[in-house]
Amino acid sequence: MKIGLYSITYLGIWYKGDGMELKDLMRFAKKEGWEGIEFDTKRPHAAPMDLSEDDRKELRDLAGELDLPISAVSPNCDLSSPVPEHREAMICYVRECIKLARDLGSPICKIFAAWRGVAVRDGLGSYEYTRADPFPDWSGDRWGFVRDSLRELSRFAEDQGIVLALQNHSPVVRGYKDVLTFIEEVDSPAFKACMDIPLEGENAGSAEWARKVVRETGHLQVHSHYGGEWQGNADGRIELAGERKVAYGAFVDTLIESGYQGFMDWEFCHPAMENGESAGIEYVHKHTRLALEFMKQLRTDAQARLR
Repeated sequence: MKIGLYSITYLGIWYKGDGMELKDLMRFAKKEGWEGIEFDTKRPHAAPMDLSEDDRKELRDLAGELDLPISAVSPNCDLSSPVPEHREAMICYVRECIKLARDLGSPICKIFAAWRGVAVRDGLGSYEYTRADPFPDWSGDRWGFVRDSLRELSRFAEDQGIVLALQNHSPVVRGYKDVLTFIEEVDSPAFKACMDIPLEGENAGSAEWARKVVRETGHLQVHSHYGGEWQGNADGRIELAGERKVAYGAFVDTLIESGYQGFMDWEFCHPAMENGESAGIEYVHKHTRLALEFMKQLRTDAQARLR
């Protein structure tokens, strides 16, 4: 298992200040000790419409020069809209992201079934404005819209030599079992899973559930993420801060036991707050460094148990 940094962390919408330029972020990630980088496909990072053929070659060459694989290219897509124009625009967007992954040498395009987006005001992102479902009367139809879109996109991805990895992220998807059902219904060798244990809702803190997610997904799992904020404990180890529990230990143990060789990518994707105020980039740097130490601990522990 490799440990990567998801560029959404430094997009510039979670903290006060500008986003990091993508090449600078790649160099920063390598210097900090990350083993790969995942590109978010929003400005100012890897929006496909902004990247020329030369830009793509430069990014691919830099990844090679740094020995920093581009673990995934990740569109923020909603394939569930009942409005055909919305859905077709999203299909076009994901197709461009698949081509971008191909051009960058990334094997995976990580996607959502339905992503409601982040509203940005005065430079800061918020989920508050996008929580409500704009089409509540269509909830029963959304699964079909997503499935049909995924079938079309999987055919295109297969032609481009890219794997689509569906994340177990709400809405429409209600956990890992829904991802596995979509995989069965889409029935494509280019369509697999991105299972993130924090997204399993009330079951996220259960070690038994974490093991179940990994074992039932098996070889279909090709990508994963982790998130949160961190603190040191009395033993000098890093642990998740706050009251929420996530069974990261059991999840990583079972992944490594299963022979998983994909990435576990860190993302800071919520407003950075310190003492009740919006924090700056140093706050994100702090938790990003702790996140790397935390996941390295878990990986070392899991590898030791297998010896």
